[in-house]
Amino acid sequence: MKFNLDRNAKIKIFLIVAVIIAAPYFAPFAIDFIILADFMGLEALLVFLFAYSKPVVTLVRQELSELRRNIGATALLVVGLPIFQPRIYFTHATVSSILAVFACSILLSCVVWLPVMMMSARYIS
Repeated sequence: MKFNLDRNAKIKIFLIVAVIIAAPYFAPFAIDFIILADFMGLEALLVFLFAYSKPVVTLVRQELSELRRNIGATALLVVGLPIFQPRIYFTHATVSSILAVFACSILLSCVVWLPVMMMSARYIS
């Protein structure tokens, strides 16, 4: 059985599904969406959506502003740490790099290649 739906019916079905998905976020006026889509058309629905989305946009802007302030404050705290002073940082980076070169090469060879060689030796002999 094949349904032949025109463009308006497809738009209404899409809007109803979208409203059901978005209902937790737009609960106070979710039914208004369906009524506007049915009686007044898609244009009125979009105007209604934009009119009611201003508080949401304001809230998102406030949250982003607060996040930006928190990231700035954290960056200032990190920059003030003693490890990022030039002499301490250079010494720490040099020692860490040397340790990583020596320790990681041996560690990686033991972790990666030693089990492979042991398994292959068992299967070959």
